[in-house]
Amino acid sequence: MAYWRGRLDLAIPIKVWDALPLARKIAFRDEVKAMKSLAVKINEGKPNEEMTVRASYHICHHDEPGNTIPCSETEQEI
Repeated sequence: MAYWRGRLDLAIPIKVWDALPLARKIAFRDEVKAMKSLAVKINEGKPNEEMTVRASYHICHHDEPGNTIPCSETEQEI
C-alpha cells in the first residue's frame, strides 16, 4: 500500500512564537491533531512496524550558553 508520509521539523524563535496570536497556535495544533487522527502505523503488528502516528514539539535550548536542558525534557505530544 502507498502512503502520503510527511514530516515537519521547524525551529521558530521563541520570541516569534510567543508573538503569534493564541487562536493561530490553537488552529495549528487542532489541524495537526486532525491529520494525526487519519494516520496509521506502517506495517502494524509486524517486526518492522514504524511509529508513524506521532506529532510532538519541544522548546529547544541549544543556542543558550550553559544550557543543561535536553530537548527530551521539554518534548510534548500533540
